[in-house]
Amino acid sequence: FPDQPISDDALVEFGRRFGPLEIHPSLEHRSSRNKEIYRVANTDEQGNIIPPKDTFWQYLKNSWRWHSDSSFREIPSKGSILHGIEITNAGGNTLFANMYAAYDALDEAMKERIEDLWVVHDHDYIMRLSPELNKNQNKDNYEKLPPVRHPLIQVHPITKRRCLFLSPHTMVNIDGIAPNKGRALLDQLIVHATQDQFIYRHIWAKDDIIMWDNRCTMHSVEPFDNTRIRRIMHRVTLTGENKPIPSTAN
Repeated sequence: FPDQPISDDALVEFGRRFGPLEIHPSLEHRSSRNKEIYRVANTDEQGNIIPPKDTFWQYLKNSWRWHSDSSFREIPSKGSILHGIEITNAGGNTLFANMYAAYDALDEAMKERIEDLWVVHDHDYIMRLSPELNKNQNKDNYEKLPPVRHPLIQVHPITKRRCLFLSPHTMVNIDGIAPNKGRALLDQLIVHATQDQFIYRHIWAKDDIIMWDNRCTMHSVEPFDNTRIRRIMHRVTLTGENKPIPSTAN
């Protein structure tokens, strides 16, 4: 939706038309004025760029890796809506990977290999990706969430199509497989799913609003100089309705 200079209240109202909204577990990334707004911004609420060693900055930088929103929840988000308030002129584009197409393109041997595999997702894994964040994080700034298990292949509840369910910034390992072998398989699938043929690149214009389905996509942010260039976006996240459906249930 181009050219939508709306307020946070209007964004929340729009999001609620699709169901209840999540509250993000990172307390310091919530808007102080509306806790349903998740601030995807490298600034504080006064517009000052956050220092690179700050835990706020470190967390956000890690969350710019490929991921699906709220994959760390037992019932992940069904969708997200993002408002581009202040955009960058170089870098900072949002990339989306089509997980239907990524699954369809797997050879039959790989599809059979991963058919009944489950992946452990953990919010704390985001912290462990950065040694500095892991060492300096204030545990009180993050709600504690237990690890959860999700099927590696899921069936979309509406379309009934199969797709990969990957979220690299929360995936710890494949349940029941030796850590080194599980990680190698996940890395192989991530490389496969993020090939150019499966990617849409959204080049932002000010006040764009984009909306996506977290159940069949993952996304990331292209690098930019986030120590000097401000990038401010506000997101609402649609609460999921059901646990992911494993392909073996279909």
